[in-house]
Amino acid sequence: MSVPTAELAAPAPPTDVTARTRVLAEWLRGGRLYFTVAGAALVIGALSLLIPSTPSYDPWAWLVWGREIIHVNLQTTGGPSWKPLPMLFTTVFAVFGKAQPDLWLVIARAGAVMSVVMVFKVAWRLTRDLVAGVTGDRLAGVTGERLAIIPPLLAGLIAAGSLVNSGGFISDNALGYSEGLAAALSLIAVDRFLDGARRQAFVVGFFAALDRPELWFFWGPYGLYLFWRDPGARRLVVALFALIPVLWFLPELWGSGHLLRGVNRAQHPRSNSAAFAKCPVCTVFKKEAWPTVLNRVKIPGIIALLVAAVGLWRTRAAWWRRSDVENAVRARAWLLGLGAFGLLWWLGIAFETQAGFSGNNRYLVFGTASVAIAGGVAWGWFSATLGRLIRGLAARRSQASGARGLGLAIPAGTVVAVALFLAVPPWIGKNIISLPRTHHALVYQARLRSDLSAAVAKAGGAHALLGCGSVMTEGFQVPMAAWTLGVHTLRVEATPNTLVGPPWPAVILQTRAQSTSRLLPSPQQIVAWEHAGARYRLIAHVRTFRVFSTCPSKVTS
Repeated sequence: MSVPTAELAAPAPPTDVTARTRVLAEWLRGGRLYFTVAGAALVIGALSLLIPSTPSYDPWAWLVWGREIIHVNLQTTGGPSWKPLPMLFTTVFAVFGKAQPDLWLVIARAGAVMSVVMVFKVAWRLTRDLVAGVTGDRLAGVTGERLAIIPPLLAGLIAAGSLVNSGGFISDNALGYSEGLAAALSLIAVDRFLDGARRQAFVVGFFAALDRPELWFFWGPYGLYLFWRDPGARRLVVALFALIPVLWFLPELWGSGHLLRGVNRAQHPRSNSAAFAKCPVCTVFKKEAWPTVLNRVKIPGIIALLVAAVGLWRTRAAWWRRSDVENAVRARAWLLGLGAFGLLWWLGIAFETQAGFSGNNRYLVFGTASVAIAGGVAWGWFSATLGRLIRGLAARRSQASGARGLGLAIPAGTVVAVALFLAVPPWIGKNIISLPRTHHALVYQARLRSDLSAAVAKAGGAHALLGCGSVMTEGFQVPMAAWTLGVHTLRVEATPNTLVGPPWPAVILQTRAQSTSRLLPSPQQIVAWEHAGARYRLIAHVRTFRVFSTCPSKVTS
């Protein structure tokens, strides 16, 4: 039997490298990515407990409330504002007793890891679509597919690195705050929408909206859009719209007797809040929001937004009112939308602070992640554009040299872009977060947790201290003390801001909020109470905590 010549000359099947590249691209689009990354993030979160770890103020209150819910004895008065997202976890974890704080830390830290991964993925995805015409129109085959990954990879690394390097990101999430988890959920919702899974995007966005009420202004209109465009999703939209007020307000009604207790609490920020600055909106935006992302990232990001806006306007006839929009056009629109969202989020938090709400800088992370994505995309887009220019210059010299330079154009453009990124003054090393300083601060906070438990045990146990009477500690340690003693947060008093007279607390848990802070209650305050008739004895001292009591005790320091 003879074989036709046409079959002998047929193209060879795709190489293994090409097949693997396509399989990888398909895998990155599926929901399997989220489960795989979530599993890895949980492992990282669990391993992080090998270093000294502890929750901070708000997380300790969530832990107290979770324990109270399973005992059907919720009291939210005296703690921070209620938020449902962390409570979904802390309530379940309360059944594990003393492991509850560590279990929540694993979730919070895993959420932060997920947010970094999702910032990388969204920046990588948008850049890939933006530069597809630059890297894919003349480069073909295995080499072309390999080189096309370089600009999106650069974009993802810069964006993810910018988020990790942003002020407070590592410390806040290490201490168990929930904003990293909520940011990850928000970006997963964006990614699912880009994949065409609009109902899934709405559901994931629902969980993000359980952490920050400001997200309602974006999730709510999207739900109305979904209700209009997808009749099959209408029951889902109505159900989740109904659940939002139930989960946000009814627990406050149960725990405090007031539906809007959380809103009122948010208007009584801590003493170190920017709400007490001369110009809160200026302080939050200029001193807290703007510095979270390096100028070499956010300035190119803003320039990229302008370029994307101009490009969309000039090509509006090709995409306006059309359902089939090119990936590059859609990428420009999403780049513009995410970048604008980030800047508007920063401004929104600043104006909320001006209105008297708590202006904690950890609320800025949603805007920071979006601005970081815009900046990363800008550098990836720029490197691909440089590659195209280098390729054009090589092609002008001669057709042969141009062909040889084709494969080096994209790497050369990336090298130039990275050199410019590093060379922009001031030197980048001065703007990188100090890991030793961050580690020292986190270790001190972890010592507060272990030392308090040891001090309470040394002083005779929670029952003995509570039996003595009222308990007071430094203000930021109130929820931790309440959890350790097994009582409501209102059972533990915070140190007064100024010297006061009687009545005085029966038990004092004296400590410092930070290693450089002053002791609270201050020695002067204790002396003032003693002059008024109190008789304090130091009954326990464990490194960062001193326990004073006015009651007779067999325990001595």
